[in-house]
Amino acid sequence: MNNNYRPSLEQLVRYLKKESDVKESEEIVAWLRSSEQNRYYLVQLESEWTHLKESPLLLDRVDRSRIWTNIQERIQPVIKTVVFDRRRFWWMGSAAALFIFLLGTLGTYFIQHRISVNRSLQEQTIAYAATGQKSQLILPDGTRVWLNAGTKITYSQAFNQQDRKIILDGEAFFEVVKKEDLSFIVETSHLDVEVKGTAFDVSAYADDDNIVVSLLRGKVAVKDKKGFMVKELLPNEYIQLDKRSGKYSQINKMDALQYSAWTSEELVFDNEPLDVVLRKLERWYGVNINWEGIETQKHYTFKVKTENLREILELMNVITPIQYTIKGKSVDIVSKK
Repeated sequence: MNNNYRPSLEQLVRYLKKESDVKESEEIVAWLRSSEQNRYYLVQLESEWTHLKESPLLLDRVDRSRIWTNIQERIQPVIKTVVFDRRRFWWMGSAAALFIFLLGTLGTYFIQHRISVNRSLQEQTIAYAATGQKSQLILPDGTRVWLNAGTKITYSQAFNQQDRKIILDGEAFFEVVKKEDLSFIVETSHLDVEVKGTAFDVSAYADDDNIVVSLLRGKVAVKDKKGFMVKELLPNEYIQLDKRSGKYSQINKMDALQYSAWTSEELVFDNEPLDVVLRKLERWYGVNINWEGIETQKHYTFKVKTENLREILELMNVITPIQYTIKGKSVDIVSKK
């Protein structure tokens, strides 16, 4: 690809809307892989594009007037009316005027300073691992995070100051630094995970039917979005939420290492249905797989280490007869008749 290639905004929007053709998608994926800055730029664009789709807030004149009045009442000091006699009026009036001036000046300074601090604390940091790639980072509190392919985490500048909240879209493994006075919270679309210090994995991809939390060591509390406790996990336990039904299932004893094996460049499938296997392979190899019309009832148990996609598809063909076509980043799979 031309090193000077840079997709236009229109091309990137088509890519975000999944309307790009195969060639354009391949060019954009190559561009994203060429630079961390390019990936960050796309994440920022996706965030801004999402906000642009939201309906604007409309206020009529009555609302604007009422809201402005409320703002003024909150930021302006309340001045009491005091009656003075003539002998004391001049010097007390001057002192009062000076006091009000200083109060107003200091009040304005602190209000502006607080607004500035609040704005900076509300600024967000986004870390992203593209499909076909994985990454590691250390958060401001020292917590280590591994991001699986196609994963994004978001946290504010208030992280490690006012809270330790992370918003997760995808799968991540956390080694959390212990802080008794500041819990570490991972927020997902359907549940939250709260810990003090531990090692655990959360898989919460938007296009997956389930959210899975598995614990390697320590202790975690799984809560619903209303803050109610669902389950407190102990080492080698995991819990799964079916997003469609809202039901939880739990297995008390399992090998938690298999759920974090991807951090060591190993992808483990343990009795997984075909559709789950193919979605994971999409992210692992950074491809788009079309498998419409294929029977997905069969389950698979195998590991991916250094094998390429073609070798894995040949392995799957032994279990379920399939035909596949690989064209760049696009893969079509059909049942073998």
